[in-house]
Amino acid sequence: MKNVRFDALQSVRGLAALVVVLRHVMACYPLSSHSATVIIFFLFNSPAAVTLFFVLSGFVLTHSLVGQSFSLPTVLTFWTRRVFRILPALMAITLLSALFTRTPFAAWPLAGNDPSMEGLLPHDIPLSPALLTKCLFSISGALVPQNWTVAVELIAAVFFPFLWVASRNESRIFLPVVLLTLALSICAPSGGKGLPFIYGFSFVVGVIAYRGWQNTTIILTSFGILLAAVGASLPTTLLTEPETLGAVFNDPKLTIPEAICAGFVLFGLARNGRIANLLTHRALLWLGDISFSLYLVHFLIIAIAGRLLAPILPAFSMPVREAMVFCLTLLIALPLSHFLYEKVERPANRLGYRLSSLFQPSRKAL
Repeated sequence: MKNVRFDALQSVRGLAALVVVLRHVMACYPLSSHSATVIIFFLFNSPAAVTLFFVLSGFVLTHSLVGQSFSLPTVLTFWTRRVFRILPALMAITLLSALFTRTPFAAWPLAGNDPSMEGLLPHDIPLSPALLTKCLFSISGALVPQNWTVAVELIAAVFFPFLWVASRNESRIFLPVVLLTLALSICAPSGGKGLPFIYGFSFVVGVIAYRGWQNTTIILTSFGILLAAVGASLPTTLLTEPETLGAVFNDPKLTIPEAICAGFVLFGLARNGRIANLLTHRALLWLGDISFSLYLVHFLIIAIAGRLLAPILPAFSMPVREAMVFCLTLLIALPLSHFLYEKVERPANRLGYRLSSLFQPSRKAL
């Protein structure tokens, strides 16, 4: 079971990253038609995609710990690998973003754009050593606006080994842990400090989805998987308006049903059904490989694409502007993300594995 590959889930991660990129392009170049915005938002729902990222982390991290004993070496190994999985790519993209804001190119005019675009990585943004350090460690989103999701992943990683051990078959405390995380999500304070509590339940759902896959033979039909995917997109579509999403983005009444539906999607795809087989195409797996770098770097590339296209954008309608910026963003971001994956992520992962071996007890020669 340890050697099982969840290729479909890898592809889903890539598609979710692509959805986030498209949604953020739309946020920078909003359509004038509310109906069209709602339809596109339903089909490409970035808040649900972010929730899915967290649920997926809970699923695959549980799988990574299968067969291991709960011990200090196991916990230290997990933490080391997780830090080297997350922080190096973030640090590289943070430095690229900082460098961009110091170039004359960042001062190029942005004609005909939404105000949110004007504030995206502006020229000569004040960067003290303290602020840059916070950005490098995901404490501030001044250079990478989605840094808060990285911070949630890192905080979740601290507690995850204990959540994993609580979920094992012989444990009697998993249900109380589930109920506690659900209560913390519902009662979480607003603002950045409440985000780990709000999304903590998403990681728990990922653990539940994995344990369900591990301990049952239930198969979710293709219709069931599609129904769960639709369910994940419904909360934000029905309870918010895309134009005012920022005011209610991190809300338990949205994230909890999103997480539950995402859990069903992952559980269903893990059985390698018809939809899962469609998601094993090599291009989709590659997109999954580079998805983390793509997710982190896309705001920088949107800022670059917007400046490159600014002289000609006002001559086109807003849908055409969105399409042009989105295509140019992908044209730049995909190869750059591949480069970051090969030259930053993979070497850092290997380094993390080597360093984590220091925590493993040495084996005496026979």
